[in-house]
Amino acid sequence: MLCAATALSGLLPGCDKKESQRDSDEETKASDAGPKQSKAATDEPDLAKAMNSMAAARPTAGGAAAGGPPPNGIFGPGEADKAAPKGGAATLALGSDGAEPRVLLGPAPKPGTKRTGTIDLATQSDPQQGAIPIQFAISLEAVKPKAEGDAGVALTQVTAKVTGAKINAPGVPADLSAAVAKLKGSRVDYQVGADGAATNVHSDIPKGVDPGFRDPVQALSDLLIGVALPFPNKPVGVGAFWMVTTRDVLMGLDVVSYRMVKVEKVEGKVVSLSLNTKRYAASPAFELEGLPPDAPKSMGEFRAASEGKLTIGAGEAFPQTADIQSLIGAALGPADAKQRPMVQVQTRANVLLGP
Repeated sequence: MLCAATALSGLLPGCDKKESQRDSDEETKASDAGPKQSKAATDEPDLAKAMNSMAAARPTAGGAAAGGPPPNGIFGPGEADKAAPKGGAATLALGSDGAEPRVLLGPAPKPGTKRTGTIDLATQSDPQQGAIPIQFAISLEAVKPKAEGDAGVALTQVTAKVTGAKINAPGVPADLSAAVAKLKGSRVDYQVGADGAATNVHSDIPKGVDPGFRDPVQALSDLLIGVALPFPNKPVGVGAFWMVTTRDVLMGLDVVSYRMVKVEKVEGKVVSLSLNTKRYAASPAFELEGLPPDAPKSMGEFRAASEGKLTIGAGEAFPQTADIQSLIGAALGPADAKQRPMVQVQTRANVLLGP
């Protein structure tokens, strides 16, 4: 869960309607520092249209256009369950299987599958301070779970262990380096169904870690879930695209995620994919551990999007590489309030995994 310290450090003063418009314009200009407008919306108009139509077919909420996603990024009561039931399986809609040659991606990780590598994460929640780039040395292992999932569904347990952590920048103060190094021993556990989607996520940090450094591990958890992709059950080639809809937890918030995946390149058995994700909050609830009693406990607006690229080998469960940028923002308090505190978290991630 997003810790209160980070949430509060990201709070920006609210503004009246005129100032809101001005800030919106400034945020648009500043978006170059975070995820830019999806290339699916600029270079690939047909793909963008497919993504919007697939997403629009599910979420509806008060004030939304008929059949469209909630304009404020937050579902109305009961609407998130219609889009993606909590605890339900991922849904995949294949738009095209692309051109020849085609390869079969997946399946989900099998018990005994292992990977090691590095994940570089830079998370920024305070616009007045730069992001701290943390490099995690990590090991991934899939094992058979002790029990089956709901309705007897077979699941594979995946454990990601942090075997080392450091700030990937020169001139780092010794005390800061020592604090980050204590993240060694952190772990993220999750389960993967036969469709490749991740669920039942849990993360732990070692005792003695400063609470302010819980967020990089949460960001690591969110990243691992974000790249755990279901794949079509048929071979795909360049130009193939599909939409994956899942019910997830993002930074402690209940969300519905729509991930548009497109095959950009096929080189032998290695496939390059582009990934564009939009997320909508299942409710306005913003109840984070450790928030002051007078802090807003609800959101009037929510925005979450990410984009990036990854490579994966045919028949493999984990990506070989990934480069992902994400931006999450929330306006706290009633939607009609003249002043609303703002929370914004921006993350850049680079993944390199091997046998």
